[in-house]
Amino acid sequence: MSPTNSYQERRAARLDDPSMEKLRNPKARRALAAALIGVFIVEIAAFFTVGLMPIGVFIGVMVVVIFAGVMLLGALKASTRGVEELSPEVLDERQAQLRGEIFSRSYWALATASLLACLATVLMGQSWWPLDEITAVLVLALLVQVIVTIPTFVTALRVRV
Repeated sequence: MSPTNSYQERRAARLDDPSMEKLRNPKARRALAAALIGVFIVEIAAFFTVGLMPIGVFIGVMVVVIFAGVMLLGALKASTRGVEELSPEVLDERQAQLRGEIFSRSYWALATASLLACLATVLMGQSWWPLDEITAVLVLALLVQVIVTIPTFVTALRVRV
């Protein structure tokens, strides 16, 4: 057994923890997804208001946002049993099939999100909406977060795990 497989097996066991069963119903997964989107919105608000608050307050807000985001994303992954992130070797046949469906749907969601981000960037570059450094960093940071979280959102919101 290679070290990667043993890590994947430990990760699969951790994500399939029976104590997380209360998070595995569609209502709980939607609530977790909505809360994570809320964290992203707070992050956007913090970046847009960074000039209106002392830097210490901004750093404190970002520490809370990052902590909340990590905890919510972990709970969301546990609610889906990590089907979207585990290697095929540790998934059963049904989970592997679900993983393929998740990836297919995620590519469409990612294409849409990327198109919207490109459109927003082009619009922000117009003379009537100048693209400042904060906004450019914000768009890039959010795009990275969306890329990382789309498979988990798709799994939580669209697939019965």
